[in-house]
Amino acid sequence: MKKVLAMVMALVLMVGMCSLANADQLDNIKAAGVLKVGANVGFPPYEFYWTNPETGEEELAGFDMMIAQGLADELGVELQVMDQAFSGLITAVRANELDCAISGISIKPERLEVVDFSKPYFGGTQIMVIRTADADKYKTVADMAGATIGAQNGSLQQGILETQFAESNPLLLDSIALLATELYQGTIDGWLITDTVAKQYIALYKDQLMISEVPVVYDVSAGSGIAVPKSAPGMENEALLEVINNYIDKIKADGTFDAMLEESYAKAASLLEAE
Repeated sequence: MKKVLAMVMALVLMVGMCSLANADQLDNIKAAGVLKVGANVGFPPYEFYWTNPETGEEELAGFDMMIAQGLADELGVELQVMDQAFSGLITAVRANELDCAISGISIKPERLEVVDFSKPYFGGTQIMVIRTADADKYKTVADMAGATIGAQNGSLQQGILETQFAESNPLLLDSIALLATELYQGTIDGWLITDTVAKQYIALYKDQLMISEVPVVYDVSAGSGIAVPKSAPGMENEALLEVINNYIDKIKADGTFDAMLEESYAKAASLLEAE
């Protein structure tokens, strides 16, 4: 009898070990019942906090957060958003502190070395924002030599600033809203940012800011993707990426993503107007 029990226990242990060995990132998320998503929640219309006028409660808004919630629903798990500095998101994904990061993250070669990405879900044009009063002053890259240009720390724009505008003085900050304020107040002369975000702040500052004629050169092919940890033995990511990519395909094909964009733009506009 003791031998039978011992054999049963050994089989249970072996099954458990096999299950653990075969577990992947998707299995772990489902087992935990939570999808941990990293984002820098201050980047309208991608992700931001918005006060619902009907309830008076603060909510997560923006199409990145809507994608995150949609993925959690697709997986049948709860969504947990980890709000942190943009510059630390890739590091957190790489360290498996996050299941993924959804924060308007451009798919760049150096990032692909340490994390994997979904297919692109959104593209944007990188531009230079200046004060309207400086429209005639800043029209070329050469005009920006010696000027102070702001960009978000750890962003695609930081790389553009350091390469294309090497003769300018950089100001790197974590906060997009603070960069817009610095430009409006004249602390910086230009601001490198995606056009989607820039238009929100140009409207907020009543056309005191504008998109300049200064050309901004960058890789237009990448777009923004969802970053996930690299595959490792027992932590493969193929199944997770398949779910994410299928979800992206679905919402872009059935019009859901267009609706997300429309709602996000409207909420971001109302948020900035309130400020």
